[in-house]
Amino acid sequence: NCSKIEVHFTSHLQNLQAQMTEFEASAEPLQEWLNSTEVRVQESSARLHDLPAKKQELSKLQVL
Repeated sequence: NCSKIEVHFTSHLQNLQAQMTEFEASAEPLQEWLNSTEVRVQESSARLHDLPAKKQELSKLQVL
């Protein structure tokens, strides 16, 4: 009986590990997009010194 529980538990852990691997693979493109978006926002913010320029840049970024 204990052996059945161990087999079931091991199977469940392997299933969870497979799900985690799939999740990490699917999240990778999103993480890359977030990182590149953060860099673009930081670069554009550094160049803006007045309100009209900030509003114009905001409009551009909202399209992303």
